[in-house]
Amino acid sequence: MTHTLNMLLNSTNAALILFTVAAALAAAFTKSPPLRFGAGLAVVAASLCVSAGPRSLFAWMVSAIERPSFPGFVLLAVLAISATTGRRVATSAEYRFATLMLALAGIALYPGATGFLNADPYVIGYSGYLLPTAVAIVIAYALWRGYFITALALNVGIAGFLLEAGASRNLWDYIVDPVAWIIGCGTWIALVIGFVIKRIIPAKVFAPVQPSSGIGETPISH
Repeated sequence: MTHTLNMLLNSTNAALILFTVAAALAAAFTKSPPLRFGAGLAVVAASLCVSAGPRSLFAWMVSAIERPSFPGFVLLAVLAISATTGRRVATSAEYRFATLMLALAGIALYPGATGFLNADPYVIGYSGYLLPTAVAIVIAYALWRGYFITALALNVGIAGFLLEAGASRNLWDYIVDPVAWIIGCGTWIALVIGFVIKRIIPAKVFAPVQPSSGIGETPISH
């Protein structure tokens, strides 16, 4: 039972990514949510059937990505729903807040954890009060702003850590994962680029053409 549950949890990242990408690509051809949903399922099913060596493409993807954090899972689920329904999630203040927190968490974690910095903040996830306090502050702010999905996702992640629901014994792994970090960074890069474009290239305003009273005469004033 435990092995099956772990296998299902490890497969969620790969399944949601494939589904979301397929549904988003289908959106270029159809506005129908059922057709987008079907396209997402079809791609997931195809990845299970197509083999690459001893394993299917889906199995290779699972081994490369592995299990998401619970906040990462919720983020991918939201993107999957958005790709299916066509709703723009970037208009949601809570989505922007959640992706910003994931992006900042990854920026704080991954450069040191991968050896680009001398200090490794990953170790503070094993014990101590620094990381739990930071997460508690984020949860408190989310509750104050009414971002209940974000607060729930973080609380479930903490509960998973306390219950030792995964193989990791580090709190970081339960609140952020590489896929969620990439999505968070990509979201904010796109938002910043869009903001800069609107500032640098403002919409052109054309003055209305006044009707002329005749050749060689001045325009009629109103």
